[in-house]
Amino acid sequence: MLLVYLMAFTPSVIWAQSQLFILTEALKPVEAAMISTNTGQLWLTDKEGRANIPLAEPMRLTVQYVGLETKEILLKPKQSLTVVLEVQTTLLNDVFVEGFTDSERLSKMAGGIARLDAKDLNRFDNFSLVSAVNTLPGVRFEERAGASYRISIRGSSIRSPFGVRNVKVYWNGIPFTEPGGNTFLNLLDLANVGNMEIIKGPAASAYGAGNGGVIKLQSTNLSQLSNATEVGLTAGSFGSFRSSVQSNWLGEKTSITGKYAFQTSDGYRDHNAMQRHVAEVDLLHFANERKAYSASILYSDLFYEIPGGLNPTQLAENRRQARPGSEAFNASIDHQYFIIRGGQEYEFSENFRSDVNAYFYNRNFENPFNLDYKRDQENSVGFRVQLENDFSFLGRRSSVTYGNEFQVACFDGSNFGNVGGEADTIRFRDELTNKLSFWFADVKLNLTESLKLTVGASLNHIDYDINRVEDKINNSPGQFKKEFDRVFSPRVALSKTWAENFSTHLSVSHGYSPPTTTEVRTNEGSINTALQPEIGINYELNIRGAAVYRRLSYDVALFMFNLDESITTGTDGNGVVLFQNSGQIDQKGLEAALQWNWLTQPSTRFTSFNSRLAYTYHDFEFKEYVDGGDDLSGNALTGTAPNVLSLMTDFSLISGFYANLTYQYSDEIPLNDENTVYSGAYQVFHTRVGYKRANPNTDYEFFVGVNNLFNEEYSLGNDLNAFGQRYFQPAPERSFYVGLNLKFKH
Repeated sequence: MLLVYLMAFTPSVIWAQSQLFILTEALKPVEAAMISTNTGQLWLTDKEGRANIPLAEPMRLTVQYVGLETKEILLKPKQSLTVVLEVQTTLLNDVFVEGFTDSERLSKMAGGIARLDAKDLNRFDNFSLVSAVNTLPGVRFEERAGASYRISIRGSSIRSPFGVRNVKVYWNGIPFTEPGGNTFLNLLDLANVGNMEIIKGPAASAYGAGNGGVIKLQSTNLSQLSNATEVGLTAGSFGSFRSSVQSNWLGEKTSITGKYAFQTSDGYRDHNAMQRHVAEVDLLHFANERKAYSASILYSDLFYEIPGGLNPTQLAENRRQARPGSEAFNASIDHQYFIIRGGQEYEFSENFRSDVNAYFYNRNFENPFNLDYKRDQENSVGFRVQLENDFSFLGRRSSVTYGNEFQVACFDGSNFGNVGGEADTIRFRDELTNKLSFWFADVKLNLTESLKLTVGASLNHIDYDINRVEDKINNSPGQFKKEFDRVFSPRVALSKTWAENFSTHLSVSHGYSPPTTTEVRTNEGSINTALQPEIGINYELNIRGAAVYRRLSYDVALFMFNLDESITTGTDGNGVVLFQNSGQIDQKGLEAALQWNWLTQPSTRFTSFNSRLAYTYHDFEFKEYVDGGDDLSGNALTGTAPNVLSLMTDFSLISGFYANLTYQYSDEIPLNDENTVYSGAYQVFHTRVGYKRANPNTDYEFFVGVNNLFNEEYSLGNDLNAFGQRYFQPAPERSFYVGLNLKFKH
C-alpha cells in the first residue's frame, strides 16, 4: 500500500476545480462518499475515490460515508487533497490491524491481536501507557516505580527483573528493540505513540525472536494530520506534571510534524523522582503518485530514581519508603537516546510494492545501584525491507510478503564499584558486537470467498561477540562468542468467515527467543555462555463476531503454548539477578474481549455509549523444573495471575461532557518459583470526566480524574525470586489529576 494517498499533492495537470481523494485506513478508495457544504451543495466520489469540486474561495466541507467516521475539512481553490476516513469501530472486529504483515479487519485475521487507538490511550491521566494497556486481555503492563516499566504478554515477564524483554517492539516501522534483545520503552512519551498494536504469543514467522509477542507503535495518526498546533497540560498528585506541544504543517506534497513533551514527578515513594524530555520531528514527502518518503528524528532524555523492592516487614512499616541504601547509593538511571530513521514506500506496479525502513541510534546509559555502578554506550544501525506481490490463485487475488531485517550494535559497557553514589574502581569492562538478522516470507491464499490460508516462516540468526577488555574481579580478560544456531520458525493459519458477523481462526506458530545480552552478561561479572534459547509451539483458536442486533461484539482466544528451555531468574548471595534454563513450561489460557453498545440508533443526548469487558484466564505451570535439587514441577508460573478482569464504560454527551470509568481486578500472583510467597489479589477503580468543545478555529478539552479511587493497597510490578524477600514495589494510593488540551487550527 502506498503512503502517497495519505497526503495532499498537486498533480502534474493543474485542474480548474479543486480535487478530493477519499480513502479508508486500508488506503482503498471510497466510492460514493458524500461531500457536502452547509449551503446544501453535494458531490459524490467516483470509483477511484475522487471528486472534482469547483471553488472560488476556501470552503469548509463535510465528508461522510456509511461505516466511516465523518470528517470536516477546509478545501482551497485549485487544491488537490487526500482525506483518510477512519473506520467507525462500533464493533471489536471492525478494527483494522496489520497483524502478520497484512492489513485487514480483525474479523479476517488469525492470532491474538489487539489495537489501542488514540481514544483508548488518552482515556486515563496522560502520564503513561500503563493503565490503557492493562485494559487488554492477556497483557500486563507494570510500573515498578515512576518510568520503570515491565510488560508481560502471556507470562513473558518471568525473564524481566527490570525492563522489557522477550517482546519485540517496533516504532514507525523500525525495530525499537535493540539487537541484544532489550527494549527501553520508558524513553517514549504518550506524544510519541499515536496508536499501538499488540500481537500476543510467538510472531517469529514475520518479526523474528520473541516468544512474548510483538508491539507495534505508530507515533502519529496519519488520518488526523492537519494544519494545527496542539498544547496539553496535566498536573496531578505526588508532584506529577506533564506538558506537551505538537504542531503540524501540511503542504501540497509535504507534511512536517514537530513534538515536544516534558514530564516530571516527585514520585509516590521516597527516592522515586523522575524527569523526561522528548522531542520528535516527522516528515512525509510524496515524490509522485507511486513513491513516498518518510523520516523521523527522536531525542529522549530520561532520569528516574530507583526506590527498590521492599520485604514484607518494610512494606507493613511504611509502604512509601525506599529500600535501605537506595538513596545513599543514588540508585537511579540517567539515559539519553537519539534515533533517526528514513523510509521509502514504492509501488512498482499494481501488483508489486516495497516498504523499506532504515535507522541509526546512539544511546548513553548510566545506572548507579546499591551493588555497583554501570556506564553503557551503544551505537546501532539496522533496516527492514518488506516486499509484497499480488497474484492469482484459483482465480482469486492472493499475495506473498517477504523480506529481510538486519541489526548490528556496538556496545561498550563498564561496571564500577559504587561509593556514595559515585563510580569507584572499575570492576570489568566489555566491548560487544551484537548482530541480528532474519529472512521472512508470508503467503496469503484465498481458497474461497470465505476461507483464507496463511503460511509463513522466518530463518533467524543471532550472535554476540564479547571482548572483556578489563576484569578486576577474576583477572581473566578475553574473547567470548555466543552464536546461536540458525532457527527456522514457521506459522500456519486458517481463517473462515461463516457469516457477516462470525468468523473462526486456527493457527500453529513456532516461537524462538534467545537470551538477551543482559542475561548472558550479568552484573556480577560472569558471562553465561551456557544459556540456551527458549523454543516453543503455540496452538491457538480465535473466535470473533457480533450478536444481539450488533449490540454485542466479541473476540475470544483459546491457546496452548508448550515452551522448552524456559529462562527463569534467581539471585546470588549479594542479590544480583542471575538466569538459568529451567526446563519446560505449559501455558494454557483463555482471553476474551467483549463490547456492548448501548446505542443502536442516533440519540438526542449521547454521541457514544458503550461498555467493554476484558477477561484473562491463564493456567501456566512448570512442567519440568528442578532447581538446586528441589523439584518444582507442577508449580504455578512465577509472576502470572490466574484471573484478571477489566471492565470499562465510556460515554459522551452531545453537550460535550464525557466520562471514562474503569474497574480492574487481579488474582494473587506467585512471587517465587517455590510458590511460597504470593502478592495479594487487588481491585482498583479509575475515573476520568471532562468536557470537549470543537470550534472553527480552536478546539479545547478540560478534564479531571481519580486513580485508585478506593485507595487499594497493592503492588504493580513485583520483583520475582527476590533476594531477602524484597518482592514488593508498592503502587500509589489514591491520586488526582487535572488537565487542559487546546488545538489551534492554522
